[in-house]
Amino acid sequence: MISPIGAQKTVFKSNQKRADKTEDNNYQDPLLKWPLRGAAFSNEVGEALRPMIGNTANLFWVPALLYIGADVYDKYKNNETEYSPDSRRCLKQAVFQGLASIFLPLIAVTAGQDMFSQIGKLGEDKVSINTKEHISKLAEDFIKNGKMRAFDSRDEECTKEFLNIVSDSLDYKQQKKSLKNSLKIFRWDSEKNVNKYATKTITDLIQMRKNLLNPTTEFKSGDWYSSYIKALNAGQTESVAVKSVLKNFQKSKMMKGKFVKTLGGFIALGLAIKPIDTFVEHVVIGKYLGPSIDKIKVPTKTNKNKISS
Repeated sequence: MISPIGAQKTVFKSNQKRADKTEDNNYQDPLLKWPLRGAAFSNEVGEALRPMIGNTANLFWVPALLYIGADVYDKYKNNETEYSPDSRRCLKQAVFQGLASIFLPLIAVTAGQDMFSQIGKLGEDKVSINTKEHISKLAEDFIKNGKMRAFDSRDEECTKEFLNIVSDSLDYKQQKKSLKNSLKIFRWDSEKNVNKYATKTITDLIQMRKNLLNPTTEFKSGDWYSSYIKALNAGQTESVAVKSVLKNFQKSKMMKGKFVKTLGGFIALGLAIKPIDTFVEHVVIGKYLGPSIDKIKVPTKTNKNKISS
């Protein structure tokens, strides 16, 4: 949600007003024109999609950061169509972009995702999507570390071990929650419901592992067993193939929840774009930081040359 503001006599002037006045031959910032302007929104799109695409979302920051850098440098170098370097104008734009394009939108997206996470409590499990994702990640690590193989044929001990891991990670008894867990509102889920969901998670994985190693005729016709056979045919050992299928099985259970969180991120971002722009432009910059920045004395160049717009 990058909203680059062009450098006018008053630097932070509404983009919409500027765009509407093009027919009056007023200056229009070239960085506001499509398709270049599309790069401005890539980081927010990536963060909203993060529940679905994971760390791939980091790549979406590249176009946005390049755009921010170009915009800040442009506002430093040019005053509309005139070459007139001004570090104060640059500083204002950098603050604006930092708040309105990075920090506040990220908060909005995360808040939307966390709020929509609570929809998970409306289901049979009565546990938030964030908590389900946390337990799912623990289950994937449990599989990766070979714990299920270590507890082969000892289902009760395997379940107990996994529940201890879940309990330690959420630390209900001592309430020593990390900042990350606090932001994800784990504390709003009851310990009873979390334990019930964790038990169901590990029980399903134990059963899936049994089905892979000792399949029934019916199970052999299913997709998960087909994936297992493909892994074996590709040269994987039995242990590695089982781990691979179990991890994919666990991840597949979270797809619906990830979609709900992604939707929440996009909705929150859509609702927050205009208020964030207005707040940063008129309050943070216009009322507080802007006047202070204007008082900074910096050497200016008097030689101004026309540049093409």
